[in-house]
Amino acid sequence: MTEATPTTGAEEQDRPTVKHATWDQARAVAHAAASPLPEQWLPLAETIGETLAQPVTAQAPLPHYSSSAMDGWAVAGHGPWNIVVPEPAEEDPRLTWARTGNEPVIRVTSLADGQATAIVTGGLVPEGATAVLRSEWGTENDGLLSVNDDAAPGAPGPGDHIRPAGEEAAVGDVLLDPGSRLNPAHIAFAAVTGQDMLPVRRRPRVTLLLTGDEVDESGLPEPGRVRDAFGPQLPQFVHLLGGQVDAVHRLGDDLEVLTERLTVPEIGAESVLDSRAQLIITTGGTGGSSVDHLRTALADAGAHLIVDELDLRPGHPALLARMPDDGPFVLGLPGNPLAAMTALMLLGAPLLAAFGGADLPPTVEVSLTRPVDAFKSVRLLPGLAATSTVALAHEAHPWARTTTPSAAPLAYAGANMMRGFSQANVLLVIPQEGAPEGGTVVAVPLPWL
Repeated sequence: MTEATPTTGAEEQDRPTVKHATWDQARAVAHAAASPLPEQWLPLAETIGETLAQPVTAQAPLPHYSSSAMDGWAVAGHGPWNIVVPEPAEEDPRLTWARTGNEPVIRVTSLADGQATAIVTGGLVPEGATAVLRSEWGTENDGLLSVNDDAAPGAPGPGDHIRPAGEEAAVGDVLLDPGSRLNPAHIAFAAVTGQDMLPVRRRPRVTLLLTGDEVDESGLPEPGRVRDAFGPQLPQFVHLLGGQVDAVHRLGDDLEVLTERLTVPEIGAESVLDSRAQLIITTGGTGGSSVDHLRTALADAGAHLIVDELDLRPGHPALLARMPDDGPFVLGLPGNPLAAMTALMLLGAPLLAAFGGADLPPTVEVSLTRPVDAFKSVRLLPGLAATSTVALAHEAHPWARTTTPSAAPLAYAGANMMRGFSQANVLLVIPQEGAPEGGTVVAVPLPWL
């Protein structure tokens, strides 16, 4: 993917605000707003979950030497074989008192035809060896090795139980592709190829501002109060989308405090702007009531609105802005849980993908298993697709090319409801006029199934 040129504050301010963005417009604008973060070289242990910035190529054959796949004997030619025993190695006699194991030996590095030497799994195969005879198939007698009656017919065949050098990769082979989200298997592979550090684009750093005077963090809330649906899961949700939450702050519905936190670069644990975050995600305060202050606070801070509301339900009050002087982006999520999750998928997922140098997250067409009625606007409904989102997320997957998956629209899909979303693996884009049973609609895959 070609890297975009980072925008300057002036260029950001010159861009018009997109008001009442459609679902696909919101995704495209959010993805175009951010540029890939610069690459960094990190030790292997610190790279899991990060995005590889450059291809990793083999600097040496893999494996870099021919080794035995079995305990037994390395043999040259046809048997029986004369057993070559490693010779004792010379050592400083002053150190013999400290010996704790077997005497040091000079290993056998080559074999002539008709010779054999003992070898263990992973051991270096001597030059001239043509096969490895596994231990249970050989018998030693007076320095002579022969194949016993337990052996398979014709054993050992040429090359049996030898892992040749370069079997897995030749010098110059691409081992890991740029853009890969590094997992434990990648890191293990990088380690066996001799890598100590990898060039990565680290996950963008994210700060959460969870607002609301009526929010309880535990237990069953009293009437008039609500349970916090964001604190227990939003950091992990952001992580699934490619971000890293470094700080979580809780604020009441206070304009002065919110404005101060978005404008004053305090130092310390309570700082928002000093956290070096590329993205600030807020919850609540995006509507137009007397306790919704985010838009006013952003205006007072000189932020530029990139997206001002979405033309759909739920999630329409969401916004995306950027603080002045190339400051962090601000993603304002509505206070209702499903509305917030919808907005996070439409605006947050593309933005985080762009930070990592990735393409716009793919969508897929699905066929509805039941009709959906018309509504006053486009809706994003939780849906359960009949196949895994692994297939949905990869357009090149054979299944994705040959058939249209079915998906069931789920009930309990109000802006404040989590029941339907808790069973979903996609968000279904339902047009304003509704959709019939068997009708085809766009689905946005969710990141966890």
